[in-house]
Amino acid sequence: MSKKDILIQEFKRGKVSRRDFQNGLLGMGLTAAAASTLIDNTISEAQAATPQAGGSLRAASTGSSAADTLDPAKIVAGIDIMRAGLLYNRLIDFLPGEGLVGNLATNWEPNADATQWTIELLDGVEFHNGKTMTAADAAYSFNRHLDPDTGSPANAYMGDIESITADGDKYVVFNMKTPNADIPYLLSEYHFTVQPEGADTESYVDGEAIGTGAWKVAEFEPGIVGIFEAHTSYHRNGRPYVSEIDTFGIPDGSTRVNALLADEVDIITALEPQLVETVANSDSAQVLNQPGGAHPTYPMRSDTAPYTDNNVRLALKHAVDRERMLNLVWQGLGTVGRDHPIPQHDPFFAPDVEALPRDPDKVAYYLKKAGAENTVFEIFGSDSNFGGVDATIVMAETMSEAGANVQVKRVPSDGYWSAVWLKEPWCGSSWYGRPTADLMLAIAYISGGAWNESYWSNERFDSLVLEARQSVDEDLRRELYREIQIIMRDEGSTVTPVFTNWLDAYSNKVKDLKGHPHGFAGWMYWEDVWIDDSTA
Repeated sequence: MSKKDILIQEFKRGKVSRRDFQNGLLGMGLTAAAASTLIDNTISEAQAATPQAGGSLRAASTGSSAADTLDPAKIVAGIDIMRAGLLYNRLIDFLPGEGLVGNLATNWEPNADATQWTIELLDGVEFHNGKTMTAADAAYSFNRHLDPDTGSPANAYMGDIESITADGDKYVVFNMKTPNADIPYLLSEYHFTVQPEGADTESYVDGEAIGTGAWKVAEFEPGIVGIFEAHTSYHRNGRPYVSEIDTFGIPDGSTRVNALLADEVDIITALEPQLVETVANSDSAQVLNQPGGAHPTYPMRSDTAPYTDNNVRLALKHAVDRERMLNLVWQGLGTVGRDHPIPQHDPFFAPDVEALPRDPDKVAYYLKKAGAENTVFEIFGSDSNFGGVDATIVMAETMSEAGANVQVKRVPSDGYWSAVWLKEPWCGSSWYGRPTADLMLAIAYISGGAWNESYWSNERFDSLVLEARQSVDEDLRRELYREIQIIMRDEGSTVTPVFTNWLDAYSNKVKDLKGHPHGFAGWMYWEDVWIDDSTA
C-alpha cells in the first residue's frame, strides 16, 4: 500500500482533514488541480459507500481455552472480553471525542455531595430472550459484582458502594459509603453490563448467556466455538449490520496475520509491531493503530522471596532499557512506562515523575544490599502477554546486560492465565487500562485487590488512593496522584516498561471499524461495522 493510498484511506476514515489531505497530496508532487480532483472523487466514493446489512464476520483473538466464559463476573482473557462486548451493554459508554454517553441509561445525576447516584434507564430495551429490561435487572447485575461471594474481579472497584437498589422500573440508585465522583466512569468499565435478574454463575456454565447486546449466543463451547447472531430486537434501530460473528483464538501472531491475508479471518487482535508493515503493504487488509492505556506488566510477588526485598525490585527496575524495549518489540509504537499504570493521556499523569534510569551501578548496589548478587531471577513469559514472549526475552536480555541475571521460562499460551498468572513469583501480564486512574489502581494495586498480581501492600498508597477518590478538588487530586506515582515507582513490585498503542488489523471489506483508547479492535463497538464484499 503506497503512502498516497494510506492518506486516502485515513481521509475516508475521518482521521485527516481536507486541508491536511490536500497538503499531503501536494507534498507527493500532485498539482493543485490533480489534488482537487482526487479529493472530490474520494469524497464521492466515501459518500457512495452505504452500509449494507448482513454477512458474517470472523474475529480472531490471541487465544481460547477450556476456561473461556461468558459470565460478566468471571471474564479475564481477551476472548472473554471480546464476546462480552458483543453480548452485553453498559449503562454508560465512553466514546472517543464524545466522552460519557448513555447506552442503556439516558441520564445520571448525583446528590449534593456525591454520596448517591441515580441512573435513569432507557425505555423498552429487550433482552435476547424477549424480556423487557427493568431497573431490577440492572440492580441485580451490579449486585453480583458487589457481593464478594461471587468472586468478581470488579468487586475491587466497588468498595465505596453501600448498596444498589431499583427505584421502580426506571431508576437504579447507587448509595455510597463515601463520596465518589467517578461513578459514571466506573459504569463504563467492561464488567458492568446488564443481564436478567436471577442469572447466576451456573446459568453461564450451562451456556444461558442472556444480555441486551447487539448479538446473542448462537453456539458456544469453551475453547472450541463461540458464534453469535444478530439480536433482531436491538434497542438501536437498524443495528447491528453484521448478521453473524464467529470468534475464536489463534495464539501465534504470525499465524493470525497469515489467516487475515488469506481471507480466513476478518479482524485480528494484538497485531505484533514487527508485522505492521506486512499488513500495511498488503492489498487486502489494513492496520488499526490506536494510542491508549494498554501496557504489559511484569509483576513480582512481593510476598515471595526474593521479591519481598525492595532492594531487589529496585535493582531490576534500574536494569530495564525501556527505550530499547519499546523500539525493538513495538517498533516505537507507544511510550516509555514509569512503573505505574497511569498513561500520559490521563489528566492525573505526573510528567515530572520520570522512570528510574537504567544504571548498572545502581543494579550492582541494590543487589549487593539485598545479598542477591549471584541470584538467577526466573521470569515466566508467554505469547498471551502483550508483545508475546519476545518482549519478555528482550527485557530479560537488557536486564542481564545491566548486571541482573534474568532467565526467561517460556510457557504455552493455553491456560496461562489460570496456571501461571497470580501463581508464579515473576511473570508477564497485560492490561488494557481503565477509564480512570482510580479504577486501574483499585483492581490491580490496592491491598487485597482481586487482581493485585504482585500481592503488594502499602498503607500510605492505599490511603492516598482513597483520598483522591473522595476529593472533588481537582488540584488536590493531582497532588495525591503525583505522590501515588512516586510510591509505585520507588516501592512498587511491578515493572511497567512501556505503554503500547492498540495494534489490530482487519480486512478491507470490513467498514467503519474505529479504534478506541480503552481497548483492542475498537473495544467491540461493532454495531456500525458492516461488510462490503465488493472490496474483498
